[in-house]
Amino acid sequence: MSLSEVRTDEQRRQLARERVDACRERRRHGLVLVPIEVAPAQLQSLERLALLQPGERDKPAIAWAVERFLNTAAHVSALGDSLWPGEDAA
Repeated sequence: MSLSEVRTDEQRRQLARERVDACRERRRHGLVLVPIEVAPAQLQSLERLALLQPGERDKPAIAWAVERFLNTAAHVSALGDSLWPGEDAA
Protein backbone atom coordinates (compact mmCIF):
# COMPACT_ATOMS: atom_id res chain seq x y z
CA MET A 1 0.00 0.00 0.00
CA SER A 2 1.46 3.35 -1.00
CA LEU A 3 1.65 6.44 1.16
CA SER A 4 -0.96 8.21 -0.99
CA GLU A 5 -3.42 5.34 -0.44
CA VAL A 6 -2.85 5.47 3.32
CA ARG A 7 -3.50 9.20 3.35
CA THR A 8 -6.63 8.75 1.30
CA ASP A 9 -7.94 6.07 3.68
CA GLU A 10 -7.12 8.24 6.69
CA GLN A 11 -8.84 11.21 5.06
CA ARG A 12 -11.92 9.08 4.42
CA ARG A 13 -12.00 7.94 8.03
CA GLN A 14 -11.61 11.53 9.23
CA LEU A 15 -14.50 12.68 7.00
CA ALA A 16 -16.66 9.84 8.29
CA ARG A 17 -15.85 10.82 11.90
CA GLU A 18 -16.74 14.44 11.17
CA ARG A 19 -20.07 13.41 9.62
CA VAL A 20 -20.94 11.22 12.60
CA ASP A 21 -20.02 14.01 15.03
CA ALA A 22 -22.10 16.53 13.08
CA CYS A 23 -25.08 14.14 13.06
CA ARG A 24 -24.81 13.58 16.82
CA GLU A 25 -24.60 17.34 17.41
CA ARG A 26 -27.73 17.95 15.31
CA ARG A 27 -29.62 15.25 17.21
CA ARG A 28 -28.47 16.66 20.54
CA HIS A 29 -29.97 20.05 19.63
CA GLY A 30 -33.08 18.66 17.93
CA LEU A 31 -32.03 19.91 14.50
CA VAL A 32 -33.08 18.27 11.26
CA LEU A 33 -30.95 18.39 8.12
CA VAL A 34 -33.17 18.56 5.02
CA PRO A 35 -32.56 19.11 1.33
CA ILE A 36 -34.63 21.91 -0.19
CA GLU A 37 -35.11 23.36 -3.64
CA VAL A 38 -34.79 27.11 -4.08
CA ALA A 39 -36.22 28.68 -7.23
CA PRO A 40 -34.68 31.69 -8.98
CA ALA A 41 -37.49 33.94 -7.73
CA GLN A 42 -36.76 32.82 -4.16
CA LEU A 43 -33.06 33.55 -4.62
CA GLN A 44 -33.97 37.04 -5.83
CA SER A 45 -36.14 37.50 -2.74
CA LEU A 46 -33.23 36.52 -0.51
CA GLU A 47 -31.11 39.07 -2.37
CA ARG A 48 -33.74 41.80 -1.84
CA LEU A 49 -33.77 40.98 1.87
CA ALA A 50 -29.96 41.37 1.88
CA LEU A 51 -29.54 37.79 3.05
CA LEU A 52 -27.74 36.80 -0.14
CA GLN A 53 -25.27 38.77 -2.20
CA PRO A 54 -26.56 39.60 -5.70
CA GLY A 55 -25.59 36.84 -8.10
CA GLU A 56 -24.31 34.57 -5.31
CA ARG A 57 -25.17 30.96 -6.10
CA ASP A 58 -22.80 29.10 -3.79
CA LYS A 59 -24.70 26.36 -1.94
CA PRO A 60 -23.33 27.17 1.54
CA ALA A 61 -24.22 30.85 1.04
CA ILE A 62 -27.75 29.94 -0.05
CA ALA A 63 -28.13 27.56 2.89
CA TRP A 64 -26.98 30.30 5.28
CA ALA A 65 -29.47 32.78 3.76
CA VAL A 66 -32.36 30.33 4.02
CA GLU A 67 -31.42 29.50 7.62
CA ARG A 68 -31.34 33.20 8.54
CA PHE A 69 -34.72 33.72 6.88
CA LEU A 70 -36.25 30.82 8.79
CA ASN A 71 -34.73 32.07 12.05
CA THR A 72 -36.65 35.34 11.62
CA ALA A 73 -39.99 33.68 10.86
CA ALA A 74 -41.13 33.54 14.50
CA HIS A 75 -40.31 37.22 14.98
CA VAL A 76 -42.09 38.26 11.80
CA SER A 77 -45.11 36.19 12.85
CA ALA A 78 -45.17 37.84 16.29
CA LEU A 79 -44.96 41.27 14.66
CA GLY A 80 -47.88 40.40 12.39
CA ASP A 81 -49.89 39.16 15.37
CA SER A 82 -49.30 42.42 17.23
CA LEU A 83 -50.17 44.58 14.22
CA TRP A 84 -53.19 42.55 13.13
CA PRO A 85 -54.49 40.60 16.12
CA GLY A 86 -56.67 37.60 15.40
CA GLU A 87 -60.36 37.46 16.23
CA ASP A 88 -59.70 35.54 19.44
CA ALA A 89 -57.31 38.22 20.75
CA ALA A 90 -59.80 41.08 20.37
